[in-house]
Amino acid sequence: MGDFPLDGSAAPIDLGLGFRLIAPGLVGQGRTHEPRQPGMRAGTPGQETAALDDALAANDMSEAISVEIDAVETPTAGPAADLRAPSGDDALMLEVPDTGPEWDHIVLEIGEGGVMRWHLPLTDDNKIATPTTRGTGDVKRFRIPRAVAPTPTGEQATTRGLVGMVGKKLLKVLVYPVTDILIGKAVDTFAAKWEAKKHPYGLRLMTPDNYAMPGAPGLTADDWKRLASGRALLLVHGTFSTAHGAFSGLDRKDVEDLNAAYGGRVFAFNHFSLAHDPARNAKELSALIPQGVKLDVDIICHSRGGLVAREIAERGALYGLTPDRLNVGRVVFVGAANAGTILAQPEHMMDMIDRLTTISNLIPTGIVSELLDSLIVVVKVIGHGGLTSLDGLASMCPDGKYLKGLAGGQKAGATYYAITANFDASAQETTAPLTTLIKDALMDRIFEKAANDLVVPTEGVFAPNGSPSFPIEAVSRLEIPASAGVVHTTYFASPDARRKMKEWLSSNAAVVAMGSPAAAGVA
Repeated sequence: MGDFPLDGSAAPIDLGLGFRLIAPGLVGQGRTHEPRQPGMRAGTPGQETAALDDALAANDMSEAISVEIDAVETPTAGPAADLRAPSGDDALMLEVPDTGPEWDHIVLEIGEGGVMRWHLPLTDDNKIATPTTRGTGDVKRFRIPRAVAPTPTGEQATTRGLVGMVGKKLLKVLVYPVTDILIGKAVDTFAAKWEAKKHPYGLRLMTPDNYAMPGAPGLTADDWKRLASGRALLLVHGTFSTAHGAFSGLDRKDVEDLNAAYGGRVFAFNHFSLAHDPARNAKELSALIPQGVKLDVDIICHSRGGLVAREIAERGALYGLTPDRLNVGRVVFVGAANAGTILAQPEHMMDMIDRLTTISNLIPTGIVSELLDSLIVVVKVIGHGGLTSLDGLASMCPDGKYLKGLAGGQKAGATYYAITANFDASAQETTAPLTTLIKDALMDRIFEKAANDLVVPTEGVFAPNGSPSFPIEAVSRLEIPASAGVVHTTYFASPDARRKMKEWLSSNAAVVAMGSPAAAGVA
């Protein structure tokens, strides 16, 4: 382990222990670092937060080697110029020794300001090399865009993301054991079994004392009696999240006001967001509501939770959620994927994971590990060819079977409202760290010129999508401008969003003013 020169050639560089680097077009200095032991955070390249360290440890991931690159790009010619990443960008290649079927590898790339990307082993034609397509080669090959951001100056030089790399690129080779559940057909049940253990179905109260806490008890007979005694507010979280995670961004005063307005009848639905589609979520919700209980609810939903809310409001009868059991008055869609997101297409799922990993430092510190834990689980599933087990993510594919079916439903009897945002790092000056994290060519490329909040298209929350319940008219929506700096995980930090939620719900329940701006929620 130690320093090595980068001379711009395509000559393989022996990093030791069977690792090799091919970095055409990069001139500068490289350095390898000894594997970091669990818990040893300080003094290592990247300076991981406890959240990332804990998430990796929770998924039995440890470092095999770290490769730090401090270089500039130069023109290349000949065969080296044809080395491409799956994105089409000029690439470097990291070769990792295959240690047998009991272990697998993934590379975590950390760039300027903490921009993070996960990389899976690739075949010769740049497809993900699952265990069934890797063959019996003695190495795994990772092709990674070789661009290295210039060293920042001025204010940008002081910004940090989830990790503290600036003006460099760090490649962390992570190794983890391949358990039986990741082998063969068993991988298709991996996400469901993980969610059953970590994020099980359930309904819980959201009080000022417990709304941001995990492990709240289920509803008692007295709770059901109270919820049925007047109009209630149901909170529905999005992908990779939980009730306490998604809505922890609300200030305590907000939750106090909502509970006062709804007579203490504020509750939330915890559900699978990876393995089950929203139709299955609605069916599970129906099973949780006792027979003989009739609920009148308003709903605030975030991200993929909007699709769950639509299943309840538009197709509830299919799952036993008839109006005599559950009647929906108003639905506030917050950054909802009503028209899906291109990031849910199979070829872009890793882009979604990368974006959410990168912006995870913008959510409350108490739930970062929870989000990262979910993201790493999805990376494992994708890497082992288990895409068929991710119905929850596939439900957001714009041209997928699920959204086409949902669009064929009846017009909702509920009244719909929409809160959406357009994020443009260059349009505002109040989020310099976020600008460093997100103003990145690869991350901006996916949506091309379409306005978006980094995860969901801005117009997708309210625009026509084939459903008779859409569009949501201008009078019933809030479009947060780019100058506000709101992204998919920070809607509940917006004073305008909080004011609109109060305004729209006030005629259904006496919602009082909702306090000061809050921190972010989760996707």
